[in-house]
Amino acid sequence: MLFLMLGSPAQADRLFESSEPMEISLSGPLIKIRRERDKSESYKATLGTGEDNFDIELRVRGNKRLDSEVCRYPPLRIEFEPEAIKKTLYDHQKSLKLVVQCKNTATYRDYLRAEFLIYRMFNLLTPLSYNVRWLNMSYTNEKGKVRQEPAFFVERKSRLAKRNNLETTKVGSILRSELEPDSSALVGLFQYMVSNADYSIVASADDSCCHNAKILRGEDSLYRPVIYDFDSSGLVNASYATGIPSLRIKKVTQRLYRGYCAHNSQVSEARRHMLSMREALLDILRTDTVLGKRSLKQRVKYFTKSLEMIADDEVWQEKVLDACRG
Repeated sequence: MLFLMLGSPAQADRLFESSEPMEISLSGPLIKIRRERDKSESYKATLGTGEDNFDIELRVRGNKRLDSEVCRYPPLRIEFEPEAIKKTLYDHQKSLKLVVQCKNTATYRDYLRAEFLIYRMFNLLTPLSYNVRWLNMSYTNEKGKVRQEPAFFVERKSRLAKRNNLETTKVGSILRSELEPDSSALVGLFQYMVSNADYSIVASADDSCCHNAKILRGEDSLYRPVIYDFDSSGLVNASYATGIPSLRIKKVTQRLYRGYCAHNSQVSEARRHMLSMREALLDILRTDTVLGKRSLKQRVKYFTKSLEMIADDEVWQEKVLDACRG
């Protein structure tokens, strides 16, 4: 299996070596950015980490969360000048995704934190997963007004590929037969466990594969999916996340397995691996100190139920093996 055979990947970049929260300041035309939400524009800003300050450019990104009716604050991308970050904490981080708190309420903080924890849970299962770093952000807009809210960085695709000895790709779509079975099976099962059907590992609506997944290629020419964006999952259960009528999903907490039948033997191995990691996975949630108490309890209960479901042989057969896609 992928998680047993890959061995230890290359060490993560310095920015993602630690799990300690970082204190970050960001100053720039944040009101203008929020008003315009234009992906084609870049905005000059300053990022501060302790005594280090960097001149950066900000861009908005995203799809659903870029909509002002969904999120007051749009997702951002930070672009550094490569020469300026050499031999600093941000070395190799030419461009970084910044996942921000959608609205300034405790509920939306919990959505953000739950999504962050899903990334951390997947890190436990496979090195083919994006590293993340929690941030305590201080934002200063062009009028000098300051607000304090959390956010998190997401590792660059090229750096993830490098530490796993894989190649990045630019393909429009791929065939199921071109998928590496072990990694694809694990993705399908994990998405079932967190109840996230908002993804595809073979195609997307545009010409860049895939939807909420990036595809990396190994020396065997097979494609390995790496998933991201979990805010539409049942484990996050965001108020703005909706069901998927085409899949007969009425609400996002409804679990649906979307893995392929060709990977059924591999997904059974993924099941054993995940159940062996049961306590470690739950501890990511149970020991968290950021989620509100009620929010934490709800999410521990939800993921515990997922683990119980895949541990039950009858449920496993019905909901996973028999529910696979042709």
